[in-house]
Amino acid sequence: MATQILATANTAADSADVIVAAGTPLAVGLKGVADGGALVIIKLKDDAGAYNVVGSLTSTSPSTLISAPGTYRFSRVAGATCGVFSG
Repeated sequence: MATQILATANTAADSADVIVAAGTPLAVGLKGVADGGALVIIKLKDDAGAYNVVGSLTSTSPSTLISAPGTYRFSRVAGATCGVFSG
């Protein structure tokens, strides 16, 4: 069942934290892409509470599988319309 992580819009925004448990990979993808400029940065929270860039979703690479356990955040860059969902 698909679940919204970040609502579709064209403004800069961060998702709530998404927790990936060990042994439970999470497929994520863009939704509502309106043009070729979509960009969402994938960040992983470290032991000090800081978010570190570990990947991205783009119009040309719209999905990925997150298999490493941890707390993730998805940050949309302003400009192009898109959102993020997990499946």
